[in-house]
Amino acid sequence: MIRAVFLSLSLIVPGLALALPSCPASFSQAFDNCEGRYQYDNGDAYSGEWRAGKKHGQGTYVWANGQRYEGQWVDGRKEGFGRYFWPNGDLFEGQFLNGIYHGEGTLTYVSGRKVVGEWVDGKPFKATSFDANGKAAYAYTDGVPQCLKAQG
Repeated sequence: MIRAVFLSLSLIVPGLALALPSCPASFSQAFDNCEGRYQYDNGDAYSGEWRAGKKHGQGTYVWANGQRYEGQWVDGRKEGFGRYFWPNGDLFEGQFLNGIYHGEGTLTYVSGRKVVGEWVDGKPFKATSFDANGKAAYAYTDGVPQCLKAQG
């Protein structure tokens, strides 16, 4: 009976059975397979999952200057799907590898301009840049921008 209730609850509340324990009160290598928050001396803060004293799993890092990353971490690096916010309202949403944009993603500027497509080493590789009205302005082929407005 108790097992059936626990199973029912874990189906109703996803993650209940898989939640990590809280990290210790003070930071150390003991931040291992736990969830917690750490405030750095420079004003930055990380809240999320840890493994072996490194950011690992889901988490949010907020820089003192207002930049923020929400997403996946692997061994202390932004890796996998994430969202990077700038204080001015710009946003990158997509894949990260070794801490930089790499893979499919969209960079949306507060002006409404967007760059959508494949990113390599932090730069648009096979992507299209759209103006604030949604019209394609540039195409990136192998990282080289091609103006589309003049071709039309």
